Amino acid sequence: MLSISARSALCVVSLSVLSLVACSEVLEPVALPEMQTKRAQQEEFEINLQPLNFEAAKKLNKARYNRMVSRPGNAFSADLVAEATLLKPSFPPTSQSQPYKLGVGDEVALIQVLDTATTLSALAGGLDLGADGTNTNLALPNDTTEVIETKGRVGTDGSLLLIGVGRLEALGREISELRDEARNIFIRNGKAPDFQLEITGFNSQLAYLTTDGGATASTVIPVTDQGVTLRQIVANAGIAFNEQVLTVVRFQRSGKTYTFGLADLLADNAPKIYLKDQDHVFVKDLKYQPGKVFLLGGVTPRIIEIIPEERPTLATALFADEGPLDKPSAQRSAVYLLRGRNPTQAYHLDAQNPASVLVADAVELRPNDIVFVAEQPLNAFNRTIVSILPLRVLLRDIQDENFP
Repeated sequence: MLSISARSALCVVSLSVLSLVACSEVLEPVALPEMQTKRAQQEEFEINLQPLNFEAAKKLNKARYNRMVSRPGNAFSADLVAEATLLKPSFPPTSQSQPYKLGVGDEVALIQVLDTATTLSALAGGLDLGADGTNTNLALPNDTTEVIETKGRVGTDGSLLLIGVGRLEALGREISELRDEARNIFIRNGKAPDFQLEITGFNSQLAYLTTDGGATASTVIPVTDQGVTLRQIVANAGIAFNEQVLTVVRFQRSGKTYTFGLADLLADNAPKIYLKDQDHVFVKDLKYQPGKVFLLGGVTPRIIEIIPEERPTLATALFADEGPLDKPSAQRSAVYLLRGRNPTQAYHLDAQNPASVLVADAVELRPNDIVFVAEQPLNAFNRTIVSILPLRVLLRDIQDENFP
């Protein structure tokens, strides 16, 4: 006979078992919002439900593929950054190529054609001088002409010394201004203004290019009177567009920094950026990180890595190894694709219909998508029964008064 205490325990356990078995919620599939037990401490999510069909798939595929890149730095700044935040092009104000102003260190060459047999006064009546004072039809025998080349350098005082011309103030002036002054000096001295004055060394205005090609390398780029564009120096440096990485260009000028992608710089409608003195260009490749898709529900929870080059679809996740369609515990009629937040859009797919696989294959996955597959109600019930079995042993021991 059972004691009163044993009978009481048996009644309590029996009622508990009957209550568990009779509970209809055991047979219900897992629901999404009701999973939150402490709503006051949890984030509130608004979930909108709609069927997943070809029309919805077309709309879903228009969503931007937000890739993440690894931005290097120290322990406090190294992090993952969304590609979109780095691809908001910020170009410097557009401007045309400006005339070159001579500076300290620039080299100038003067080439003169001298007549060793005749003076300018003797030939004045026969010379056809152009509007600028230069000879347009002077043809002298080879034995009566001499070509003299003189080179000069702009000194720290800003002056330039050329033999046959003298000292010229060159700092901050254009080469065309020096040509005019030299022409006037030749004419004033009774000499034919047959000369050429050109800049042969561009040393005063420099720009810099720093690239990250395994080992960081810097290049000094002279700014010339022809005008050098940023696109030209990038091409000359052999920097090519690579879809496997995000190439970011950081452009520093006059204390301001402008950032844009290499693809923006190489676009047909990209502005022409002419380099100026002390411009600094940084070109760096940032590695893309795989995106993540979360697989939850009546399957083994896991994370599926995706990359944009492969464009995986919902079917890819469903047919993955140990994926939803590989698990008998998964409720194929309750497949959901969740995307976005505030609100979260849940797209329902009934995978019991074989034709629905075509819809699943038409939907491209995006980073942070959630694929939720409900659990079979029978599996949930079996799991509950398994948890009840130890109670049956306890009941038997109580019946047999077999207490430890």
